[in-house]
Amino acid sequence: MENVVIYTRVSTDEQAYGYSLGHQKEQLEKYCVDKGYDIVAHYQDDCSAKTFNRPEFSKMLSYLKQNKGKVSKLLVLKYDRFSRDLAGGSSMLQELASYGVELVAIEQPLDKSVPDHLVMQAVYMAIPQVENMRRSMNTASGMRKALKEGRFMGKAPLGYRNSRDVNNRPVIEVVPEKASLVREAFELFATGMYDKEELRRKLKPKGLTLTKTCFAQMLRQPAYCGKIVVKAKDNEPELTVTAIHEPIIDETLYNKVQEQLKRRVKRKAKPKKLVAELPLRGNLICPDCGGNLTGSASKGSGGVYQYYHCQSPCRVRFRADVAHLHFEQWLRSLNIPSEIVALYLAILEDEFNALEKDRFKEIQVLKLQRDEKDKLLTEAALKLLKGEISYEILSRVDTSLRQEINALSMRIHDLEVQESGFKHYMRYGMTLLSDLSGYYTSAELDVKQKLVSSIFGGKLVYQNGNYRTNGQSEVMSLIANSKALLGGKKRGSSSEKAEEVGKVALPGIEPGSKV
Repeated sequence: MENVVIYTRVSTDEQAYGYSLGHQKEQLEKYCVDKGYDIVAHYQDDCSAKTFNRPEFSKMLSYLKQNKGKVSKLLVLKYDRFSRDLAGGSSMLQELASYGVELVAIEQPLDKSVPDHLVMQAVYMAIPQVENMRRSMNTASGMRKALKEGRFMGKAPLGYRNSRDVNNRPVIEVVPEKASLVREAFELFATGMYDKEELRRKLKPKGLTLTKTCFAQMLRQPAYCGKIVVKAKDNEPELTVTAIHEPIIDETLYNKVQEQLKRRVKRKAKPKKLVAELPLRGNLICPDCGGNLTGSASKGSGGVYQYYHCQSPCRVRFRADVAHLHFEQWLRSLNIPSEIVALYLAILEDEFNALEKDRFKEIQVLKLQRDEKDKLLTEAALKLLKGEISYEILSRVDTSLRQEINALSMRIHDLEVQESGFKHYMRYGMTLLSDLSGYYTSAELDVKQKLVSSIFGGKLVYQNGNYRTNGQSEVMSLIANSKALLGGKKRGSSSEKAEEVGKVALPGIEPGSKV
């Protein structure tokens, strides 16, 4: 009596087609009874046969290897239960043969007394592979068609959930509480005030828990503004279509974020670790060698003291508390008097109001240009329906026109919000400059460092109780000019006073010098 092993396999989508594990086992056992075979083991898998990376199949191979020569046959119902890959299946047949085991598909018998049986065996194993390939092609074609219809295919991005419409077709729906976090992320990033990692950490306590990679992908996901990108394939170009799901943000905001991502603004190196007692670390350079100063604590008589110091062999070193006292005194000397703040605001608002008419006219012109582009899109779609142009031509025209429309929409948006943004940020900025030392003293550590790096064009040099910077800065130029203006005449119009402002360097600033 021959010893045999039987193997049964089914995947989830095959259960409805008569391939149940119970049916296979029953047929194999009946076959063994008829042939007089002794079943020494039975293994079964519930997974795909595209590869042999299957739990039970691996156990079966180990068993056959350990019992080499004791098992003569491996029985399956059909070859597709064994493998759906011709190359992989052929290789596995050779491995089984090395253990003295012959594969037998009981519903696809072969006459192995003639060489032609190898052809039929290859056909039996190739057919399942062809079926898989055809099924994959049909699935891909169906998904591509759904994408062109504006359906988001795949796992819903944060802020949405996967659902089904009345026709049981896939759609995504907005999850309000998560959508608000996504919207906040886009709005904050569009300001240009945050880098990706800084913003991700800021929103994490609110519930936006994404990895660095996922957060970056979220900011690039066009589905949030109601767009679906259909990738180029064969002779079809890449196409962007309007989605059927509800957008979380508008297209203008999305485009602003993409522009911010492209800019790759070079930021100043930040210290690896923030230390509350060393707020100037990362913004100080050595007066002797020009290298970046670091900071550390040192024990002395009376306790622990913080020091800013250079790296070896440079010996520059000074107490942090003394440097901080001199820095705050310096900031107080830079404050712009309130009457100068009022004067600058008056000058800037006069100029701004004079430009309002031109701004309004430009908005109207841009809107007309955008309407013309929309009209061209509609005309192109009608030409396709009439057979006057091909789908490929429409796709190219559609992509080009939509890019132009997006650029026009962004410019219109920028012009429309210009007034409110100007007045809000200008007044806030002027108020800050009138009390630099007060803002700095009361600010959190990270805000202190941002204030220093944004106000001064370059890094700071501290020597003999005084500070200087060798960088160019619009803020410092404004402060210098205000000092000059304050020393001039107090009468006259705002425009006359503005003309009196000269390019005067404030003590402690060294434009163009190198340290």
